[in-house]
Amino acid sequence: MITRRFFHVGVIGTAVMANAPFARSASYPTRTIRLVCPFPAGGVVDVLTRSLGQTLSTELGQTVVVDNRAGAGGMIGSVEVARATPDGHTLLFNSSSLVQAPAVAAQKLYDAANDFTTIGSLGRTVMPLVVPALSPANTMEEFVAYARGKSLAYGTFGAGTTSHAFQQLFSDYNKLEMVHVPYKGEAPMLNDLLSNQVACAMGTMSTLAPQIEARTVKALAMLSPDEVDGFANIPTFKKLGYPAEFDWRGGFIGLFGPTKLPAEITDILEKAFTKIVSTSAMKEIMKQNFVVGKPSVGRDAAAEVAATQEAWTSLVARLGLAIN
Repeated sequence: MITRRFFHVGVIGTAVMANAPFARSASYPTRTIRLVCPFPAGGVVDVLTRSLGQTLSTELGQTVVVDNRAGAGGMIGSVEVARATPDGHTLLFNSSSLVQAPAVAAQKLYDAANDFTTIGSLGRTVMPLVVPALSPANTMEEFVAYARGKSLAYGTFGAGTTSHAFQQLFSDYNKLEMVHVPYKGEAPMLNDLLSNQVACAMGTMSTLAPQIEARTVKALAMLSPDEVDGFANIPTFKKLGYPAEFDWRGGFIGLFGPTKLPAEITDILEKAFTKIVSTSAMKEIMKQNFVVGKPSVGRDAAAEVAATQEAWTSLVARLGLAIN
């Protein structure tokens, strides 16, 4: 059974309507907007969904309800939006899992580049590769030497995720024989990492930064094209001499609607999105959740989705991660 979690992020009265930041269509929005988050409450995507939903409510002068529809790597909630009436009252906030989950699934429920209208992207997230504090390795070079000839386990927050793909790529590149241990989310993965049950793991900075700062884990490398503010001491894979595949520039996290969303509604949502991501409050939330890169809307954001889908599909095929 899929459990729904509803969250009312704001009812804006006539006073706010009168002070609207830009002219809105008389026919949109006419009722509550359902903003689907395809992951459980409490994660990075959920936090950003709620932050965006609250300010979107203000901008559009309508109640925005966040609906957590988790399951199948985000495909359960995503496919609901893909099949929804394209009237702008059902929207999706998702990360690059939008393209990743279908690429490894036995049954592809949708095509991310063609079955959605891309409204805007906040940017992308970065991920560190970490080892437990008790690990004998303090650098990536030491870890590779330690892992060679052993069947060490690496933890991920799910099969077919970025965490899975790049740790497998890391193992293959270094000719290691590491064993994949998938978890149902980052929390159980982190628990086993902290108790030294897995030799390494890769997760989001939002989850791992507090552990890095507390020195309960050691960060060996960052999956990011650039150094991360506040964590410049963690080298990128590129800086460590790894090939271009590890200079991962894919990924996105943003707002989507069903395909064939009318141009007038899309324009309203793009303008609202652009204003929201330019506010100091939203910038601070994005910083706290380690969203990097520049926000984009419309064709530019859609190009990010298409490029990520192409790169990810190629990587999945190479690593043999698809489920038959």
